[in-house]
Amino acid sequence: MANRLDYTYRRLVNLFGPDRVRRDPFETFVYSHDFAAIPKLADAQFKFRPDFVALPRTTEEVVRLVRLQREVGLPLVPRGGGTGLYGGAVPNRGGIVVDFRRMGRVVRIDPGTRTMIVEPGCTWQDAYDRAWAAGLFLPVTPNFSLGSTVGGWINSGGVGIGATKYGTARDLLLNLEVVLADGTTVQTGMDRLDLGASHLNLGPLLWGSEGTLGLVTRATLRLYPRPDEIRPLAYAFESLEDAVPALRALAALPVTPYHVALVDPSHLEFLKAVRWESPEPSAIAVVALEGAKDEVAEGEKLVDAAMAAEDAGKMAAETARGLWADRTYQYPMRRIAQGLVICEGVVPLGKLSEALKKTRELRSSLRMEVGIHAAMVDANSVALYPYFLDDEASPLPPARLGFVVKWRDMVMDLDGHPMGVGLFMVFNVPRMHGNASRFFKPIKEAFDPMDRINAGKMHEIRTRFGFPGLRRVPLAVAALPFKVLGALKSITPINDRFVRKYEARGGKR
Repeated sequence: MANRLDYTYRRLVNLFGPDRVRRDPFETFVYSHDFAAIPKLADAQFKFRPDFVALPRTTEEVVRLVRLQREVGLPLVPRGGGTGLYGGAVPNRGGIVVDFRRMGRVVRIDPGTRTMIVEPGCTWQDAYDRAWAAGLFLPVTPNFSLGSTVGGWINSGGVGIGATKYGTARDLLLNLEVVLADGTTVQTGMDRLDLGASHLNLGPLLWGSEGTLGLVTRATLRLYPRPDEIRPLAYAFESLEDAVPALRALAALPVTPYHVALVDPSHLEFLKAVRWESPEPSAIAVVALEGAKDEVAEGEKLVDAAMAAEDAGKMAAETARGLWADRTYQYPMRRIAQGLVICEGVVPLGKLSEALKKTRELRSSLRMEVGIHAAMVDANSVALYPYFLDDEASPLPPARLGFVVKWRDMVMDLDGHPMGVGLFMVFNVPRMHGNASRFFKPIKEAFDPMDRINAGKMHEIRTRFGFPGLRRVPLAVAALPFKVLGALKSITPINDRFVRKYEARGGKR
């Protein structure tokens, strides 16, 4: 094994140069986790630390890396900004992590066709800023747009800022350049664009595939005219439940908001712990309007009237601008505990009140403090992002992960859909996708029959072991450890220290 690794290292250095290959234990450790902390107990089952990290700069180098993989046999794991939540870009059997951040260029912006071509390591914020400077508008970006890369979010999927009016980033995909497991390069749409004239675009097939089907090396995105103004408005409610009728009123307005976000008092309590100037803890709705100045002004009048009818108090324009400015960095409170776990799920608007109630009940039963951030997806659904601080110094953090499993089950019970699968939530796939999930494995085999790229995710859980019986974790039993830990947490008589601090400040749970 050591000889094979030494040989692989020499070949990688010949391919990329010594400055773009990582082997040092400290450097590879950085790639052994994503935004969320990984339970230490899982180290016995998976090999999270990669053997090597490679940083390509061109599509041609990616092709040569895939061909090298066929020779050495180490699995490839694509990685963007590392902002995922469930281990989608984390190795499960070691191998070679492909860090795409050196492929971060905006290749071209074409005002004539309102399109942009970007490399996968470009952050969404950079793409947004470059489009804006060119007089155009990239309307949908992820919540972590400062660090989330174009390739990363395409592979992980999800709902982002701007979804209320423009849908998801999947709706912006016109073409992807993808290197497949056999080393061939394909275009999923038209590489000669004519604004939607292509009748078949395979790009959405890769959306949310967790990087299991190929390595994205370029993306062509649809742009829109730059609006004259983006105006945020903020309204205070007694509770998030009180804001639910207001969301229905917004959905019925003749003007469609660009984005609608909600935060609960616990979120602002956490935020105030690291930013004293943050608003006082309350339930707040942020409504952003965009377009021509006169249209935005008229839209504000309509929104003000709808919010006033639901007893919401309009907050100062400065407060609204501050909350909007923080939209891409919503979780600075991670510094309090050096760990943060976020859940993601979409629920029907008609069941939002019940989802909020059950989320509160769950946090109370587990004696945790949970903040909630939410955003409207469209007129009928809302994305919820409950999160909790994870004290990695405590022996109990793994038990808190029972909240994730229970909460995702609750979302599906309410006819909703949890988001994100990665490595740790694969057991949810059959229930999330129903009969369609039986096609995931054949699709993977069609694209990557030898399991060379990010194997052991989406349709199976692959471990570090190569022995029959230990190679895979049956999906039926994968959730049991989380549920057991959650049960232990619920019978623990002591509240989390975050709850105790919150109550000491006078917070009402």
